[in-house]
Amino acid sequence: MNPIFAAAFLCLLINPLPGAPVRVSLKPGPGEGRSLIRDGKPYFVKGAGGTTRLADLAARGANSLRTWSTEDLGRILDEAASLHLTVSAGIWLEPECDWFSYRKPEDCAKQAERVLNEVLKFRNHPALLAWGLGNEAEGDGANADFWKQLDRLAVRAKEADPEHPVFTAVAGMNRAKAQGMNEHTPHLDFVGINTYGGIFSLRKSLPEMGWTRPWLLTEWGPQGFWERPKRPWGAALEQTGTEKAGMMDRAYKEVIAPGGDCLGSYAFIWGWKLEGSATWFSLLTDTGETTASVDVLGRHWSGSPPVNTAPDTGDLQNVPAAEIVPRATFTATLSARDAENDPLTWRWAVLPEPGNHDAGRPQPMPAAVPGTVGSPASPEKVTVTAPEQPGYYRLHVWITDGKGHTGTASAPFAVK
Repeated sequence: MNPIFAAAFLCLLINPLPGAPVRVSLKPGPGEGRSLIRDGKPYFVKGAGGTTRLADLAARGANSLRTWSTEDLGRILDEAASLHLTVSAGIWLEPECDWFSYRKPEDCAKQAERVLNEVLKFRNHPALLAWGLGNEAEGDGANADFWKQLDRLAVRAKEADPEHPVFTAVAGMNRAKAQGMNEHTPHLDFVGINTYGGIFSLRKSLPEMGWTRPWLLTEWGPQGFWERPKRPWGAALEQTGTEKAGMMDRAYKEVIAPGGDCLGSYAFIWGWKLEGSATWFSLLTDTGETTASVDVLGRHWSGSPPVNTAPDTGDLQNVPAAEIVPRATFTATLSARDAENDPLTWRWAVLPEPGNHDAGRPQPMPAAVPGTVGSPASPEKVTVTAPEQPGYYRLHVWITDGKGHTGTASAPFAVK
């Protein structure tokens, strides 16, 4: 064979052209576990949710990413394919609400038509791994009409695209959700589970709930703000970047790596998002540096330690736990070290506490409250002056190593 033609043929084998789907199925079990099979080979999902910085995701050893909708999906699939990543493509489903009901056949019919059109549009892309029908649309799990519609959608999706499995992502698992899926969704291939602090009980609790099908962690990370200790006014205490990384390391070892009926995981979130705080779930900072949690994930994904790591941070000390008056001052401290002895830079800022932790749409990075952070007496110590406007605030600190890595910490305070 002509060497040029041979090289082109090999390239096609590795990177099929759009229009040539790669078959994904489930190895039958139970017993040894039911892994995903992609193009005839076992495929354990090692990825994160998010659609930006995909080259960096791939460079860390990930093999997949997850979306929550089909917005801009064509571009995302193309970029993923160029980086040898797959995509679990989310299709948004309406929650039960005053303008949509799973008890109304006309609403369900319109939804089904939309879902089918989205499947037909992208079903042949070689980077597609699976279809995610809905994210946390199930409510408390007791709505049988939702599960019945979900199964109808799964049937239509699989008829239109028999090459890719179908799942739904639920906000944690409970008995009602397991029962609803067991009774009404036989055509779902597996369930996606979004869980944070509850991740460590999954392997024990799923069988107790009666769930015997495979499962994929579709969101996981540090403890959520709803799971953390709180100040008297309700503000949650955030883990430091080092604490988050330690928790995620343990979770990967104990819950994800053993495999079995666990098909892999998508950490939350690859990118930056204002939710809970300016640093709560984001694996990247608002200025683009990676956190210690990325170091942990990359080590598990690739099997190799990172060359350079994010700084380790201690606890943020001396932020008042009781309400203070406007213009009151306090001196906060935070120690940090860098394993590679890179010189560190501290960035301090007082931000208003997010009034709504998500608001259903991306929120911009809030501006720092002016006049609150004085010139640090030392990099690890700063004097903070409470804002004149009463309200809820959070002191943030980012410690960067100059090599693209950052340690984080925050603490809330209230001005009365």
